Amino acid sequence: MRYTCACTLIALAALVAGCASNMTAKKRVAEPLPANARVAVLPFENLSGAESAGEIMTTNFLTLLGGADKFTVAEPGDVYDGLRRYRIRSATRISRGEIDSLATLLNLDFLLIGSVVEYDERDDRFLGTVPIVSYNCRLLDCRTGNTVWVAASNGRGDRGEIAFGIGAIRSADNLALVLTKETAKEINGLFRSK
Repeated sequence: MRYTCACTLIALAALVAGCASNMTAKKRVAEPLPANARVAVLPFENLSGAESAGEIMTTNFLTLLGGADKFTVAEPGDVYDGLRRYRIRSATRISRGEIDSLATLLNLDFLLIGSVVEYDERDDRFLGTVPIVSYNCRLLDCRTGNTVWVAASNGRGDRGEIAFGIGAIRSADNLALVLTKETAKEINGLFRSK
């Protein structure tokens, strides 16, 4: 009986540890951000070397934040047109003047900017394939040009494994979606309710 209880407790501890957050976020302002704000998701820069990693992360954030109830997300087509119009080639190196121009054109309050650092699937002797995804992002206030929130997230597909591959995530795309869900929830929590 004691042995069974001890095994159960160890299994529960492993499950909780496997589900532990792997995102570090810091809010840089004391007050909640205003409700009904307009946010643009700029294309994520791909530093990983994996084809389409930046587009995948951008699409994930657009999809997950598009359903937010505390703010609205600018249409991606309008954002891309604005980036082309002002010849903004890198969202991570956007200047204050470019922020002002884009915010005025699209009536924006905040910009979500990010970089994909790692997006890979590695061979594992026991699991077959283990995906690894790492990215960082920040939320800029268009009014001041200041960063109001930053986050770094990284994950491995085997972190949620309980035993014998159960609970493991097998593809980088699925892992990226799991991680962006957590980040999108954090972003939604920054804003006041409508």
